[in-house]
Amino acid sequence: MKTKPIIAIALLISIVLLTARVVPANTADQFKEGKYIHVDNIVIQFKKTDATVNIDYHLSPFAQAYISLFGSKNLEPKIKDVFSEFKEVKIQKIGRSSASLQILNISRKEGVNYLCDPYELGVQSDVVTFVYPPKGKTRSYENLKVTPPVVYYYD
Repeated sequence: MKTKPIIAIALLISIVLLTARVVPANTADQFKEGKYIHVDNIVIQFKKTDATVNIDYHLSPFAQAYISLFGSKNLEPKIKDVFSEFKEVKIQKIGRSSASLQILNISRKEGVNYLCDPYELGVQSDVVTFVYPPKGKTRSYENLKVTPPVVYYYD
């Protein structure tokens, strides 16, 4: 049996256990109920009927180790779960602590305004910020699980 894979696995297990021991106890509450991702911030920037979404998150120590081994591409299903109520979600970029998405047809045009209905998010985000066109005015909400209805104008 080769010793390099055994040493690598033992080293990885040691790092994971050490990280779990060093992490403060209050962060354990963020990952209770088997959730391995905590959403810190979501920024939704509207453009006509579509939106660009940037999400910042942090992972449990075990998830960090897993992503280090197998890559952040394995986070795609969880990120899609966060936005499961949206019909057309395209992940543009995904990393260890952030992701960029494109959500198509998030709004509908009525007259000169665009309307975005409330959507339930798959997790509660610490902060959700909406960026309204055309001047980039922002509005932030804390601890959202459901987005508020949004009305905006786009040139």
